[in-house]
Amino acid sequence: MNNDRFGLKRFVFSRFAGSLCDQFLLFAVPLAILKATGSLTFSSLAFVIEWLPRILFFPLSGFLADRIKPRFIFFNVEAGRCVLMVVAFLTLIFHPGATFPVLAVMMALLSVAYVLNFVATEALLPRHIPAERLPKAHSMLQGVDQTTQVLGPALAVAISVYGGVGAILACAAVLFAVSAINYLFLETHDLEVAEKMSLRSIVQSNITAIQVLKQNKILLHLCALTWVVNLVYGAALVVSAAVILKEFHLPESYFGVLQTSAALVTIVTFFFVPRIAKRFGLSTLGTLSFCGMILSGALMSLSLDYAMYLAGYALLMAFDGAFSVYLRTLRSQIIPQKHLGKTMGLIGLMNMCSVPVSGLAVTALAGSFMPLQIIAIILVFALISGLMLVVIGRRAFGYHSWLPPVIAQPQP
Repeated sequence: MNNDRFGLKRFVFSRFAGSLCDQFLLFAVPLAILKATGSLTFSSLAFVIEWLPRILFFPLSGFLADRIKPRFIFFNVEAGRCVLMVVAFLTLIFHPGATFPVLAVMMALLSVAYVLNFVATEALLPRHIPAERLPKAHSMLQGVDQTTQVLGPALAVAISVYGGVGAILACAAVLFAVSAINYLFLETHDLEVAEKMSLRSIVQSNITAIQVLKQNKILLHLCALTWVVNLVYGAALVVSAAVILKEFHLPESYFGVLQTSAALVTIVTFFFVPRIAKRFGLSTLGTLSFCGMILSGALMSLSLDYAMYLAGYALLMAFDGAFSVYLRTLRSQIIPQKHLGKTMGLIGLMNMCSVPVSGLAVTALAGSFMPLQIIAIILVFALISGLMLVVIGRRAFGYHSWLPPVIAQPQP
């Protein structure tokens, strides 16, 4: 199936609508909880509550992505998120004092939907788009995500002025509904599965994924590097609101400026990503991105004012997006297509563990250290671990580049 019949543009449109909703909530929820509780501890705890279901659901989502028609998955995910927005909106109307539990539970359930959407997308594209077009397709999706990071906070601020977090939930419900309807017109393959769904088949699916990883140990090496990078990324997500409000004593609108600036820098970066990959290779792109994230985290931790923090945060998000293009292209080329879903579910499980760990670290350190000091502590650990992994990887696998090269392998 070529990408015209599949409907790549339609898929990108729904991805845009869903990602815009995610950015609404990413901006609104931490601030709403922080304002309602006045505590960084509660804010970081909500972050952990959100991410734990993501981790637990990854193995099951990979199993489902290899069995269920993608169009059915995407439609039901968006429809379910729409219903969840409506329920949260009505609950806050009748119980306005329950901001923390309502929003924390809402984000936990949304995280399950996010995981299924993410894994299904990773399995969908290589099955419907030619290999030579995959880097461009992944760059398009990354570009959509970053564009919504510009629009999301700006629109969320405008909407919240008139209705607070309730208005944002209502708008998100509408966008999720539009995205769900659009997915109904997507043309995707029916997956051939002979075995019936059961607990035994779920276990066997994940055993197969483990075997795929054992046969491609470079993927395990990349998982370890991603784990380290996500420590810095997760810490930045958790503490940024507190840095703006408590460290620099600025109004919450500066948090929106932070997110918007980061997205703008990332969008500009994506104009250069294909050129760098084509001229120097994807391995070089991955190396530059990895080093760039570490240096950006250092700039954030040493920030003397808001401008320095903004620059570090924006660069961190930009390099994270570029690193994702490298990772996704590598995985899609060396994982057998029939095992994409289950293998990506297991990889996602391993990769995402570091994000709630960073949230727990912030929660543990928040009582003794300032937000910028917390970033510095996590960064030092990530830097030491990352350098050790790079050295170990080069010696173990024998490649001459700093990170594993992307080499197409035959798909069984």
